[in-house]
Amino acid sequence: MRMTLLTISALVAVSAAAGAQTSSTRLRIEPGSELSIAGTSNVHDFHCKTNKFSAYIDVDPGYTKDLTKVARPIVNVIIAVKSLTCGNKKMDENMYSTLKADKNQIIKYTLSGYDILKGSTAGFAAKTTGTLTILGKEKLVAMKIDAARLNDGKATAEGEETLLMSDFGITPPSFMFGTMKVGDEIKVKFNLNVGPEMIAQVSEASKK
Repeated sequence: MRMTLLTISALVAVSAAAGAQTSSTRLRIEPGSELSIAGTSNVHDFHCKTNKFSAYIDVDPGYTKDLTKVARPIVNVIIAVKSLTCGNKKMDENMYSTLKADKNQIIKYTLSGYDILKGSTAGFAAKTTGTLTILGKEKLVAMKIDAARLNDGKATAEGEETLLMSDFGITPPSFMFGTMKVGDEIKVKFNLNVGPEMIAQVSEASKK
């Protein structure tokens, strides 16, 4: 597994270098984007989310004409653990403690590849693979996503995947002297709205 991850990292680095030598468009996160983590316990379900995360998505400019023919997209997402909120201060504190947020402050994801399942010039469904890092532990994750191209070069993407905490070395926590026990399974879901970085910068400048 370690050799596989090293190989993937090398391929991503090569893709990044190749992208630097050719024209590319950088997309950035726009309002309305959200990432959430949902799970269960023997007492009640929980749902934690954030709309404050950084990401850069470098794509072939051709995506504005045909979304299924984007060559070597480079996707990196970084989430600050303490940006996640569960709607309850105590639950937030429990989550930060479980994820050791003081020592492991971020969750990272890097796309390593994808296969188009079905698509048109304006959208597609794809099976993606990427490396998710939680608590410093890397795991290759497969996820199905749906993407669509909008006007002005903007695009949307959404997807979800079920994971196990234990796959990242996390022991499902228990609270209240063991009377509340959290399940091992969690569902990660995202909805992204993105647009070309230059268009976003010009739009912001015009408001000043």
